[in-house]
Amino acid sequence: MSSDNPAAGRVISLGQMLVDLTMRIDRVPEPGGDAFADEAVARVGSSFNILHAVRQMGVAAAHGGIIGTGPWATQIRDALVDDGIAHIGLTDSTRDSGICMAMTDARAERTFVTVRGAETQGDERCFNGIKPTDADIVHINGYTFAHPTSRGLLAFLERYTFHRFTTVFDPSSVAAGAEDRLLNAIIAHRPIWSCNYEEGLALGRRLGLSGAIARDAETVCTALSERLDSPVILRAGASGAWLSAAAGERARLVPSHHVHAVDTNGAGDCHVGVMSAELIRGASLYEAVRIANVAAAISVTRSGPATCPSRQEIEPFM
Repeated sequence: MSSDNPAAGRVISLGQMLVDLTMRIDRVPEPGGDAFADEAVARVGSSFNILHAVRQMGVAAAHGGIIGTGPWATQIRDALVDDGIAHIGLTDSTRDSGICMAMTDARAERTFVTVRGAETQGDERCFNGIKPTDADIVHINGYTFAHPTSRGLLAFLERYTFHRFTTVFDPSSVAAGAEDRLLNAIIAHRPIWSCNYEEGLALGRRLGLSGAIARDAETVCTALSERLDSPVILRAGASGAWLSAAAGERARLVPSHHVHAVDTNGAGDCHVGVMSAELIRGASLYEAVRIANVAAAISVTRSGPATCPSRQEIEPFM
């Protein structure tokens, strides 16, 4: 890992941080059925995956979300210290942080069951202490939209309607169903949007792009960028990622590196984190996505949620 540049910005995540209880199974059982796993491993995941990827690129990182008090929260805090990630958010002394049971089947597909914790229980003031500089990148995740912490996120977005720092938004599978006020606030914020194809389709339907979403990924990415008036990245797995780098610009495919996938858990987080870090390092959006494609490809050859390679491992493929 290269040394942080104190003159450069940092990546601040407002997303949730919880512990992933990961296990490998042959298949997800039918309701009432059984499945067996040889082991279950508890690792810090979710927004930690993104900030871990940022640190792997040698860029400063900070977590602005809520961390609880208890055994799961202690594991989170230890992981942050080990990675050199600052916690600049609130501490909840009344409840522990949450956990997520992540099951990966023989096809490398993932199934999640999440137990909500302190990270979901913020109020409208929970992000008041987060004050990004113009050089920072702020990461926001759509899962925050589904919990009371969304009140604090809305207040943050409205407070920084006019801003000079860069925002990266991963809408996840939740944002398409968000209430109008919150969705409109994130659109007005004009972030870089990064999502997978299915999330892009759901978002397109919510935005009334019924004609575009019935077509190919290139058209979906272009239509979303035009409607959102923002850059859009449509992650396409082994194919790479489609990128519309400016509002309405025709999307083009940024190729990836071919690998044999073992575990796709955390690959999208790796992509978002590396892309954000490379923007901090001064890369163009296209180049940042290209490097993120390589990192995400390498990450899926490894088991676990936070498997982003180091920048030294990526360089031979760049």
